[in-house]
This record gives sequence, structure tokens and C-alpha cells, in this order.
Amino acid sequence: MNKYFLLLISLSFIIFINCNEEYEMLNIDDFEWKNRVLVIGGSGSKYKSQLEKINNISNEFTERDLVLVLLEKDLSKISYDGLKTYKKLDYDSSINLRKKYNFKDFKLILIGKDGGEKYNSVEPVEINTIFEIIDEMPMRKREIKERN
Repeated sequence: MNKYFLLLISLSFIIFINCNEEYEMLNIDDFEWKNRVLVIGGSGSKYKSQLEKINNISNEFTERDLVLVLLEKDLSKISYDGLKTYKKLDYDSSINLRKKYNFKDFKLILIGKDGGEKYNSVEPVEINTIFEIIDEMPMRKREIKERN
């Protein structure tokens, strides 16, 4: 009897630990006037190629108040600190983003601080292209002046 009780307690503990993972709930409208958002979704070679293009430039993201959302097939995540760390997105947030921006295959969308879509592509792009688009925005130009 004690063996079964210990087994039950052990299984309960394992289930509790696995269910206790934190998932971030995300509403893209919450970033309005605070952050720009780069949403990248998909899988396969285009998605992998895009991720390779954005590695190792975290300070460029944080300097531009850019949040990164990665919509992957099995696990979506968000980075607030320029790709250093990620939080997992909850399932509903991921589905809502996919529907709102019509993600099916690979897609990249840049959303400005005003909440408007500033750029989108169905092909991987150099991250400097994204930075150039941001740097030409009137709000970004004002931020640069204020920081200098």
C-alpha cells in the first residue's frame, strides 16, 4: 500500500512541476506607444534563415524598443530584452496573433509604436533592413534626438 501511495505522490509532484510552467499572455495592443514589435512566424528553412539573421545583435533591439515575438509551430515565445531571454507565449495568444496577421507559412511583420503595420515580408530579410525602416520613422528620429 505504501508503495502505491509513494508512486501516486511522485506522479502528482511531476505533474505539478510540468503544469506550473509560466506562459506569457500577450495582447499586441498592450505595446502601443511603448514598443515596436517584430513578429516572425513559420517553420522550415525560411524561418531558420530569418532567425540566423537576427542572432547576436541584442543591443540593437533594445535601443529601438523592439520586442521580438516568435510564432513557432509547437512553441511561441517573446523576448523583451533583445534576444537574451525568452518567455513562452500561451496557446491562445499565439493563435490570436496567427489569426490577426494571417500567419500560415513564413511571415515577418514589423508593428510600430502606433500599433500600425509598418512592414511585412514572406521572405527572410536582413535585420539591418528592419533597423533602417525603424530609423526612418518620425518617432524614432525624435527618440534619437532626445537621447543625444
